[in-house]
Amino acid sequence: MDLFNSPTLRIEQRSSQFDYDISAGDALVGRATQVAGPKPRKGPLSLFGSGVQGARVVVQVSHLDGTPLFYVDRQSAAPVAIVAPDGTLIGRLVEARARHTPGAGFRAAVHAVLSQAGPAQAHHLMDAHDRSQATVNWDMRVEGGSENRRWVAVGGTFSVQDGRQIARVDIREAAFKDQYTLHLYDQLPDPLRTLVVAAPLAFDLIRT
Repeated sequence: MDLFNSPTLRIEQRSSQFDYDISAGDALVGRATQVAGPKPRKGPLSLFGSGVQGARVVVQVSHLDGTPLFYVDRQSAAPVAIVAPDGTLIGRLVEARARHTPGAGFRAAVHAVLSQAGPAQAHHLMDAHDRSQATVNWDMRVEGGSENRRWVAVGGTFSVQDGRQIARVDIREAAFKDQYTLHLYDQLPDPLRTLVVAAPLAFDLIRT
């Protein structure tokens, strides 16, 4: 198994830093390591946030021998970019907020309020020509009371334009180490395959 031909990948943060192990079953198949940008806070200080909000952060995804596969590039006020080792843009993770339709009723209005109060509930995977390749709909859960309400992502479903589901990611959030388990239902063509594999890392950088 390798990083692009495994039906299930586990992407696990090693610590509070932007460094990850990527496994297929019990076998390590790749690594993701921060190569640019400020380092996040360490230890107990990371409980108060990474401290890198708004800064550019670049994570390199590589084979076990260190050969780069692609980069995940997060910049302030811009979609997260997925970039090839030669600098060519592969695609982007673009926010897609749900919109409330006037007159749609009380439940829709409540949903709109919750959508505005919380993080984006969906993202589009766009190719280098800004064509949508898939949509990720995130499963969000609210934690805490009214004064310290916090939105937590617990998973996400990847669907293509005809509604067919092509992958799912399950998210386990922890104080210092987050874990993403990605299940791919099909052998996907590029660039979609790379974008789906990169999406959990891109989402993790967005959340910091």
